[in-house]
Amino acid sequence: MDRLAYRIKELADVTPYSPDTIRRAIHATGADPDLFPPPLEAERDTKGYIILRAAAEQWLQDIVTQAQRRSA
Repeated sequence: MDRLAYRIKELADVTPYSPDTIRRAIHATGADPDLFPPPLEAERDTKGYIILRAAAEQWLQDIVTQAQRRSA
């Protein structure tokens, strides 16, 4: 991941997650930490959502942490 920010489709192209999963993550509240996908921080602009690289990296780490918690 070498870009500073991604659109939903661009993030889907560089991760194993679909645009639909990414959209669900953007709208997730995090009320239940066991629900997949975990929340993804994004900002809305006139063309859709912008996801900063740092937010994308944190989201991917949250997915790994969630999976480790489930398997423990």
